Amino acid sequence: MDHRLLRVIAAFLALSAFSFDAEAAEQRKRKSFFDSLFGTKEERAARRLESQRRKQLALQGKNWWEEDQVKIIRGASKKSANVATKKAPAKKIAAYVEPEPLQGFGLGNVAFVLPKLPAVFDKSFAKRNVGDVQADAVRIVLADPNTKIKAEAAIREATLEHYASSNFKPVWLEKGNVSARARDVLTHLQAAANEGLDPARYVPAGFESLDNLDQQLAGSSLTAAQFDVALTVAVLTYAKHISGGAYDPSKLSLYHDIKPESVDSKVALKVLAYTPFPAPYLQSLMPKHPAYEILKQELLQTTLAPAKAEFPSGKRVKIGQKDNRIPALRDRLAEEGFAVTEVAAPGQEEVFDKHIAKSLKKYQAAMNIPQTSSLDQATVKSFNAESDGKNRDKILSSLERIRWLPKDLGSRHVFVNQAGFDVAVMDDGARIWSSKVIVGKPNTQTNVFSDVMETVVFNPTWGMPASILVNEYLGKLRRDPGYFDKIGYSVIGPSGKKVSSRSINWNSVGANSGIGVQQPAGDGNALGEIKFLFPNSHSIYMHDTPNRNLFDEQRRTFSHGCVRVQNPREFAQVLLGLEAEDVASRIEKGATQNVKITKQTKVHLTYFTAWPDETGKVRYYSDIYQRDETLEQARATIAKSISKPSTVKIVDATNTNSTVLD
Repeated sequence: MDHRLLRVIAAFLALSAFSFDAEAAEQRKRKSFFDSLFGTKEERAARRLESQRRKQLALQGKNWWEEDQVKIIRGASKKSANVATKKAPAKKIAAYVEPEPLQGFGLGNVAFVLPKLPAVFDKSFAKRNVGDVQADAVRIVLADPNTKIKAEAAIREATLEHYASSNFKPVWLEKGNVSARARDVLTHLQAAANEGLDPARYVPAGFESLDNLDQQLAGSSLTAAQFDVALTVAVLTYAKHISGGAYDPSKLSLYHDIKPESVDSKVALKVLAYTPFPAPYLQSLMPKHPAYEILKQELLQTTLAPAKAEFPSGKRVKIGQKDNRIPALRDRLAEEGFAVTEVAAPGQEEVFDKHIAKSLKKYQAAMNIPQTSSLDQATVKSFNAESDGKNRDKILSSLERIRWLPKDLGSRHVFVNQAGFDVAVMDDGARIWSSKVIVGKPNTQTNVFSDVMETVVFNPTWGMPASILVNEYLGKLRRDPGYFDKIGYSVIGPSGKKVSSRSINWNSVGANSGIGVQQPAGDGNALGEIKFLFPNSHSIYMHDTPNRNLFDEQRRTFSHGCVRVQNPREFAQVLLGLEAEDVASRIEKGATQNVKITKQTKVHLTYFTAWPDETGKVRYYSDIYQRDETLEQARATIAKSISKPSTVKIVDATNTNSTVLD
């Protein structure tokens, strides 16, 4: 072969080797062709997990939420008119990112499971000596290991302790018959439906109903004793349910951090056993919140009133247009509390005028549907929401959630209703301020809990969570290590000292690298101008946002759990007792300032799909997190379990060892 040709081939191979090495080095910096098409190994694994989770939800009959109905705009938006205009800094502004950590429990709803209740008995009672015949019958019932009387642990303990300490004296019997006290209590239990509770849950074990008790007891001392013990358990169960809820919130959603303040069973039984007025005592255990009575009345009206006629659908109607549904629209708005006070001119009864449009817009705002000021499909759908019984279910769920609330909300408190996308400051029962809010996405929901508002921070800096650093910035930093220096972010090295972004080897940085990143206060800051702190285990707080256009949306589920406030300056004024000029001055100075709230202000993050407005009218909201569904399933499960025929057997009166008769 020609030597010149060999030299050309050698040179080509050398050049190819050099090109290959350069390309290989470049490939190490960027994704492979396969990864570009299908994602990295980590991304593919994450997709598989998400796919499995959605399939599991489908098997449970649940629909996946349309999370991103409105895309979050990246890039600081214009602030509202009440925000002072500032000069844009000369340095490059970072793209806006969501400030909360990427965390959450997915939908977080937990399927309700019937609790396993222990039997109410103590074998040691079989050895006790009791002279009185009726008391001895109670002892026999309580010594029976095969008894069908069951109760949760605290109620079981209170029942056994009370009867043992009183030498098995009956609580509800007088001379073997049902006492007047017992009949008052039974009447009260029969009315449990008025509280949104199921009366069938409080029928004493072993008895078909609360009626004809004398015939059911049939003169048997053991049957009467069974009734006495079973009624004690039933009344204590009701006392717990009416004071702190019939369901454990922690077993319904992973986002519930609530410990209801139920009455102590031992204290309740001590009162019930000796008071001549047990029914009024049970009445006193009900929630005192004004919304409770309003919702009870709404429940009564919903139960007794005939179903509303379905509002007819049709084409969209705007101001000036004529439609034969307009008279019905006037009537319906009046029923909903938004009456059109102006009377239609003769011959104009079917014309959609500006007065109707004004009232309809108020209705649309209250129902959290688009405020079009026209008769459209969304409005018709809202009018017909009650036809499927959902409003009644929302009332039942909301009554239960009120029972979960703290007994003392605080004379001044902040009340966030996630389902209503609303925050209010209450002072001595009056709503003194309110605003729209943004809450968590369906898979990173805002938790339900109570705390104390402590600090207002003006011009807050933002400490970037490690999850956001890893998930949203690492790729950019590996291409441009000095990116944070360019946009003015501070980087804190593992030693705790401030370092240059360019000095970090971002290829070796992970979630536990010890690298800290802080965004300075100012325009484009992820937390906006102000944040409101109530330190808690969920790392949730309230804050402003530069992405203010999202407040125009009806369904405002866009955060990773924190609560964004539409009017933060007003919120700061109310919490701190400042004038608007003072708040504006603190912000315009630009320096970060922490101000303690001197007047105790509790904060409650709640979830109510039925809640009265300022006028006392009950408004209904979408079940954005499907938490109503879990409560409905729990109620259905309980109803099914208690609808089965009773198989309870009464102990044999001739056998003190408590054998059971077939």
